[in-house]
Amino acid sequence: MEFLLGVPKPFHFYVISNIFMGEKSNFPEVWGLALGLFLALYAGFLNHITPKEPALDNHSGFESTLLGLEMAETPKQVQDLIGIPDTIDFFHLSAEYRKVHYFDFGFIFCYLAFLTYTGHYAGRKVRPIFLKIFMGMILLLVIAGFADLIENILILNVLDAKSAEEMAPSLEYLKPTSQLKWFCLFGYVAIVSVYFWLYEKGWILRTASILFFTGFFLQLFSIYKTNLLELSFPFFAVGLTCSWFHYGFSLAFSSLSKKT
Repeated sequence: MEFLLGVPKPFHFYVISNIFMGEKSNFPEVWGLALGLFLALYAGFLNHITPKEPALDNHSGFESTLLGLEMAETPKQVQDLIGIPDTIDFFHLSAEYRKVHYFDFGFIFCYLAFLTYTGHYAGRKVRPIFLKIFMGMILLLVIAGFADLIENILILNVLDAKSAEEMAPSLEYLKPTSQLKWFCLFGYVAIVSVYFWLYEKGWILRTASILFFTGFFLQLFSIYKTNLLELSFPFFAVGLTCSWFHYGFSLAFSSLSKKT
């Protein structure tokens, strides 16, 4: 039978082979494209459900209430963000932050998968050198993911606290845990940026390299001036977007793509 629904059979095989195995499309890059898109949608969803205004005030010059909560050191900073226990503000805001952090448990595994993919692909041209330090890079991601899990648990404990005294034990570890998480994530992309700069010639990944390195140094100095952390995020996000664009669009449908 020469035709199926009016379309020659060879056309069906041509389309399928192009999507999954052919010269025009390459599965590793398509997978990275889909993962990056899903991560962006997930991040947009978390941002949408995160409260935008504090109950009273934010601290340390932060605009983001979520970062303010992550970096809180005292019960007063928390109460300025979510209100005093047993008030209407506290009831609504604590419920919203609780929902955000429940969803964030899933987000952790999504961003770890995308960063692992990006780092693995970055080293494809220098495989012998890359494999020697890739396990160290993965260790950074494992530490970051574990710290993020602990951070979420500490925040949930703070949200469940009924008094300043109950908040204190969790707040003692909250900011250091958050700083460890961000240091490991920015450190990971800083290493990736070295590969981009040394072994990639395209302007997209060269731009990502500069953005990642700038974000890393801003994050590093946020230890002394906390709100620099918030300034580092645009560099981090745009750098990841450049990487996603290159590996997704520039390579996914190119016959020049190399398999990993």
